Amino acid sequence: MQVRKQSGFTLVEVIVVAGIIAILAGILVPLILKEIDEARISRAAADVRSISNALIILKKDTGQWPITATCGTANTLLQGQGALPTIVGTGWTTTTPDQYDNYLMVDDNGCWPVKWKGPYLAGVNADPWGNAYITNADNFLAASGAVWIISAGPDGVIDTSVTNSTIVGDDVGARIR
Repeated sequence: MQVRKQSGFTLVEVIVVAGIIAILAGILVPLILKEIDEARISRAAADVRSISNALIILKKDTGQWPITATCGTANTLLQGQGALPTIVGTGWTTTTPDQYDNYLMVDDNGCWPVKWKGPYLAGVNADPWGNAYITNADNFLAASGAVWIISAGPDGVIDTSVTNSTIVGDDVGARIR
């Protein structure tokens, strides 16, 4: 009778390899998730800069900021696509909102039939967390005061007040003036 030699892994070897894989996964997963969060923040910052540049070019072409919803009714808030974020920061008025796209994609309201040279952007989508980018458009009419283009960031809450000179909390934004 001849005994066959069987090759394979012992239970101890399999457990050791599984343990090593678990340790590596425990180290790498948080690092990968951190990189994903940083990529979202970078994308939001780039989007904010693009919206800011488009609004500035619109102002240069037409001579006015996008403050009138129907060539006469003053907007208090401009917003992109996505859910309106929770606003904790003071000074934000949301009573008469309008869409960025009505000014940057098409001259939908016919306010600037000759001067409008857009489209200035292909569209303003939601931020990486599904919330709308917003701008306190009522401050365009004020003699002074900050005008923000802002994303609520990962927590979905606008912490920055319109009177702040810097971003607060995890908000991502740019100040036009």
